[in-house]
Amino acid sequence: MRKVDRRMRLPSPAMLVAVIALVVALGGVAVALPGRNSVKSKDIAPHAVKRSDIARAAVDPFRTSVVKDGALNSTVSTTSNTPVDLGGPSVTVKVPKGALVGIFAEANLQVAGGGPNSEAQVRLFEPTILPASPQIIGGSTNQLTDHFTAPGTGNQTGVNGQLRGGWLVFSPGAGTHTFSLRYSGAGGGTALFANPKLYVAVFN
Repeated sequence: MRKVDRRMRLPSPAMLVAVIALVVALGGVAVALPGRNSVKSKDIAPHAVKRSDIARAAVDPFRTSVVKDGALNSTVSTTSNTPVDLGGPSVTVKVPKGALVGIFAEANLQVAGGGPNSEAQVRLFEPTILPASPQIIGGSTNQLTDHFTAPGTGNQTGVNGQLRGGWLVFSPGAGTHTFSLRYSGAGGGTALFANPKLYVAVFN
């Protein structure tokens, strides 16, 4: 009868490789994504990205397209006392059911000539909900002065200090809406508008 060698024998290299492969298979395999900046939404498990995983200032409303903007990089003018289209700017957004829209606008205003009550007026137009183009900014200075929208009951002139400006928030209803700036003058003279800008945010 042969004697059984009861001493512990070291595993062979082939056995070690097999064990390592088994551990990796059971624990999951990390797959390298091709290229740089190539992570797609399907590569990330739902709810896997937490606030702590995102660097400070890495995501803001502009980077996520929550805010859309338009600008008219020129000076336009009118003597009309009713709202006229002078080329925008114009912004189109898709608004989900129950969402709110925020509007922020700015423009350099000036009135040349006219009477003591003359005013350059910036108005907000949207064909389905704001066809009358209500006034959101106004100014009566005889030199270009920057003005900004500001919330408040009956506030049609806005403010001329950027730190005091603010968003006009309302509910336009679900659908695709195109907002644009229109212009008018009051009290005679010529109303001038330099570099007007329009920002539209959708809050869902």
